[in-house]
Amino acid sequence: MQSEKAKLSYDLDIESAHKVLLIEDNIGDARLVELLLGESELIDCEIVNKTTLEEGLKSLSEDVYSVVLLDLSLPDSRGFETLEKLLQSYPEANVIVLTGLADKTMGIKAVQAGAQDFLIKGAFDSGLLAKSLRYSIERSTVLQRLEEAQRTAHIGNWEYKFNGEQLKGSDEVYRILGFVPRTEVTLEMVASQISPEDVQEIKQKALSAKSGEVFSRDIRLTRSSGEIRHVYVQGQAIFNRNEIVGLKGIVQDITQRKEAALSASKNQERYQAVFTQSNDAIYIATPEGQFIDFNQATEKLFGYERKELEGMDVRQFFAGEEGKKVVEQLQRHSNIKDFEINIKRKDGEVRYCELTASRLNTTAGEVDGYHAILRDITERKLTEDLKRAKDLAERSAKMKEEFLARVTHDMRTPMNSIMGFANLTLGTELNEEQLNYVSTIKHTSEILLAIIQDILDFSKLEFGEVEFDKEKIDLNELLQNLAAMFRGHTEEKGLEFKLDIGKNVHLHLLGDERRLNQILINLLGNAMKFTEHGFIKINVRNIKDDEQKTRLQFQVEDTGIGIPDDKLDVIFSSFTKIRHKNKIYEGTGLGLSIVKRVLDLQNGTISVASAVGKGSVFTFELEFEKDLSGQKANTDESEPDNLPNRPISILLAEDLKLNQIVAKKTIEKKYPEVELVIAENGKIAIDLLKERDFDLILMDIMMPVMDGYEASEYIRQNMPSKATMPILAMTAHAHIAEDKQYLRYGMNDFVLKPFKPKQLYSKIAEYINKKDNGDMNPQETTPTGAPAYQHIDLSYMDLMSDGDPDMKKTMLEMLFDEPIAEMHKMKELEEQKDWTELKAVSHKMKSTLSFVGNELLTNTNKKIEQIAISQENTGELPQLIATLTDNFSKALEELRQEHGRL
Repeated sequence: MQSEKAKLSYDLDIESAHKVLLIEDNIGDARLVELLLGESELIDCEIVNKTTLEEGLKSLSEDVYSVVLLDLSLPDSRGFETLEKLLQSYPEANVIVLTGLADKTMGIKAVQAGAQDFLIKGAFDSGLLAKSLRYSIERSTVLQRLEEAQRTAHIGNWEYKFNGEQLKGSDEVYRILGFVPRTEVTLEMVASQISPEDVQEIKQKALSAKSGEVFSRDIRLTRSSGEIRHVYVQGQAIFNRNEIVGLKGIVQDITQRKEAALSASKNQERYQAVFTQSNDAIYIATPEGQFIDFNQATEKLFGYERKELEGMDVRQFFAGEEGKKVVEQLQRHSNIKDFEINIKRKDGEVRYCELTASRLNTTAGEVDGYHAILRDITERKLTEDLKRAKDLAERSAKMKEEFLARVTHDMRTPMNSIMGFANLTLGTELNEEQLNYVSTIKHTSEILLAIIQDILDFSKLEFGEVEFDKEKIDLNELLQNLAAMFRGHTEEKGLEFKLDIGKNVHLHLLGDERRLNQILINLLGNAMKFTEHGFIKINVRNIKDDEQKTRLQFQVEDTGIGIPDDKLDVIFSSFTKIRHKNKIYEGTGLGLSIVKRVLDLQNGTISVASAVGKGSVFTFELEFEKDLSGQKANTDESEPDNLPNRPISILLAEDLKLNQIVAKKTIEKKYPEVELVIAENGKIAIDLLKERDFDLILMDIMMPVMDGYEASEYIRQNMPSKATMPILAMTAHAHIAEDKQYLRYGMNDFVLKPFKPKQLYSKIAEYINKKDNGDMNPQETTPTGAPAYQHIDLSYMDLMSDGDPDMKKTMLEMLFDEPIAEMHKMKELEEQKDWTELKAVSHKMKSTLSFVGNELLTNTNKKIEQIAISQENTGELPQLIATLTDNFSKALEELRQEHGRL
């Protein structure tokens, strides 16, 4: 089989440069050929000289040559055998034989055997040499074009001699019959594909034919693959001295012609319907751009009536220089496809369009005009612009969310230390003043932590994705704590702080205490910021009450600078800040926006009344369930925190020193006998586990060298003896706890930092007791990982997504709809016999299917593309496309499963 490089060039432009392979061992003769060709003006050549037949054959396999000048006397081959060896390896080679004066007969014989020409050494000059090369290239080109023409027309010539059994014919004959070109084909092999009646009739006509008479017949052919073709056979007898010695003729594949004849009328009707009923503007224009014919959609697109458009220049409708670009494109490429262009209608409106046009040529090759299709894509363009804007907004929102998550995480880390040391200090002996100070620090830290969490939840508030707790609230205690918190600040500014709780207000409630704190802190903080003289006051009233529920009204009143009337409608919008006397007060502008969203999500209301220079009153209403038990809220006390009566050891994996100290002191305070071992990263924790056992691991998620996820996954997968050892994630990321991401890596539960001591004690006791009671199921501690799939292998996708689950989900979503749509399009293109477009669709799917990791899908698609390119064995395409679609459907189920797992 020849390589693509080994095929010789058949360029019709003889004046262009050609590469010539000269196989000649005589240095003088080789140099003479080079000089003669250098003197010639008839042909431009580049000569490559090889001195042996073996080197020449190797060069033919590596490069493309227009002509081979072959000396028949070489060191490794002599005589006529030299030509036979070369043509046996490269039968399409364009060979001119070089012979001596005494070998003229050899040259003639060489031409009869397949050489294009022969030259006698010493008897040719530059003109004769160049002319021989030129004619040789032309003859070879004609033969090649003849073969191409036969293939294009699906027609081939054949010959059969009675004294032999082998059928000879052009390559197209072999293709029509379903055989590999230039292989041995016998008459019996051909006859086996034709009905016996057709074979018998052809024989009778051939044997009874007189000299010069032609016989013909349409026959039905069944290839070895089972594909049925219709062919036209024409032939005549070959005579030698009035005796028939064989047959010769042509054979043509007329399958498409028969099908075309049956559907010609229908196609004509379809074309007329498309032209008249198409929503796209279809027109034919002269080379100068004047309309010749057009459909009704053209009139509608341009906004003119038919009489007005007749004779008009279509280019006048193209905006700017685009009309000139269209003409230039058509002159250079003869056709353009999906060229984006703006057109201006009669009423002045500009529409976005896609232009597909082809040049029309006369039989002489001159430009006769062009036909075109204009598709109005204005709506699609606007939709794409909106989508880009939406994508930009989504990316911005994502960046904002990531920024807030990072900032709040970094703020929670020091808050963990502040609250931890406050809790430890409260456990020591303190006088009353010190106790008040530390209690205020703790309470203020808890409020600040709640605010930090509110910022983290800001994006969730925007989409209503926040869940509200239902816990016991002591309203009097909550308000007194707020008063204590703000009185210090009001005293510093010389303000009076007032608290007025109505007598009929139910003080023991069920609701989300943190959210109520959040609302009041935001409103009080604003009041404090904008008030320099007078007072700040909280009023609480009962406005609706029954046995189970109560609706309360809260007012935060101040005597501050007030709000202008024209700003009252926007103060609850995000990032809104009001300038007062060329001054913008500090703050993010999020406070009131968060307050309104929190109230809206709880079916609450808020309003404001204000006068510039006199102050403002913010009023909100919220409904609560009553806590009829009247007990003080303290959920922490109900959690069990007793450990087994035996030596207990805990491994703490934490890199920050302050957090190590807080955790150590907190645990020692409750469990002084517990052994606490500290590892500064996940790698050190694993090394310690290899040496000894622990009852429980407290695993921080974000650590250097090896983080908590990596360490936990390693323990579960590579240390089976630790299968029942509980691992608790310690994290400041609330969303990690909410979506239970830690479970994927083999962790059992989490402790949210900064932790409350009671919650920490409860979790430690719960899992150590479970372990002692045998309640820890090893399967529950095994990381979920990815399930074993049968139809997909996402190794390549995992590599490309680089461990980013969001990126991987996006890549998976790209596979949900587009490939199936492309496969349906493949089926339509196969039915339409549009092999060019089918090849393009199949080629486009290569990269898409590589992410699926299914070898059967990849190989099936590859075969479809190859058939579309060669246009051979097209009868296999329906089954291949069905196989591709069915197997991708199975893979798609697993792709969706993986998407849901992330």
